Amino acid sequence: MTTRVSRGAAAVRSGPIDDIFATLARRPEVISFAVGAPDPALLPGELVASLAADVYAEYGNSVLQYGMTRGFPPLIEQARLLLAARGIGCPADRLHIATGGSGALHSVCMALLDPGATVLVEIPTYGPAVKVFRSHGAKVTGVESDGDGILPAALDVALSGQRVAFVYLLPTFQNPTGRTMSAVRRTQVAEVVKRHGATVVEDDVYVDLRYRGTPLPAFWSVAPDNTVYITSLSKTLAPALRIGIAVLPGELLDHVLALKQGIDMQTSTFNQAIATAFLRDVKGAAHVAHAVESYGAKLAALTAALGAYLPPGFSWTEPEGGMFVWVEGPGDFDAGALIGPALDAGVAFLPGAMFYAADDPPRNGIRLSFANVPTAEIGRGIQLLAYLCGAR
Repeated sequence: MTTRVSRGAAAVRSGPIDDIFATLARRPEVISFAVGAPDPALLPGELVASLAADVYAEYGNSVLQYGMTRGFPPLIEQARLLLAARGIGCPADRLHIATGGSGALHSVCMALLDPGATVLVEIPTYGPAVKVFRSHGAKVTGVESDGDGILPAALDVALSGQRVAFVYLLPTFQNPTGRTMSAVRRTQVAEVVKRHGATVVEDDVYVDLRYRGTPLPAFWSVAPDNTVYITSLSKTLAPALRIGIAVLPGELLDHVLALKQGIDMQTSTFNQAIATAFLRDVKGAAHVAHAVESYGAKLAALTAALGAYLPPGFSWTEPEGGMFVWVEGPGDFDAGALIGPALDAGVAFLPGAMFYAADDPPRNGIRLSFANVPTAEIGRGIQLLAYLCGAR
């Protein structure tokens, strides 16, 4: 039988990242800087079990039933309080609880993207998001960026020359570079966006993992009428609970909810109730503080190892938070050529070329994710990688 897949499915193919993860599943001894996930040792299993018992005692069988598509009302209220601390002072009726940040992004794409639509992204950007956009038939175009994020002048040109469905930004602790858009740059980008009447989709899933520096208000705060805001609890509570939070304009929210009813009807009521208890319990705040301290120590160990072992000609970012450090080698360095040798040596990473929308991206970048690596193995893993990069 011949199966005809959609154009969207045909536009999204597996690649080296799938091969890397398949190898890691078979070889747990590999030191992996490839996986952008929380440390399993820091997932709050006992706390979640305790909260689960508490919420069942409080709500009974109602948390095992279908619920509201927009979200569990007590969680929406807790989310409103959480977002207020990020400079997002929105009414509760603009909030939506999604099935993870990725679920929120997918629903927004369903509502905003027609085949042939254009999405603008930073250079580089989060690779899986590019796959999502292309699965909806969108054309994804990179906009020149620097250490502060997307360049306002370049964005102005891109918005002037074509009709754009939305601009996808990760202003805080960006994946893959770890960079954070400054307050000044946020204001400059917001001015461009508002002048063109454009829409920004702000992906802000790493914001709670800050290890140094001063927190900045979300981009939403400088362009609230032009911004769709997406965040999640996957990095601070547990990815498997799939709790995403979105702030959307009223008309767009109506469309997103109508579409979600046909996707999964609602995000798990039981999981939402657990998330509610987590956000209002002092033990939840203590867990987040402990995780931030642990990840901060991992980042410090990683940057120290990069300084000690990488050969001349390599540079790297030193982010204030998040899960990622971006490494760049000399112009003729090909990170992709090291995937196989690195796995053979017992270390894994993702080549930077995976994080560009362009067909012929630079090949000298490496994304390192430190959160999932045991602190004691970070130095040895970087030493192995540095040897492959030419260190002697």
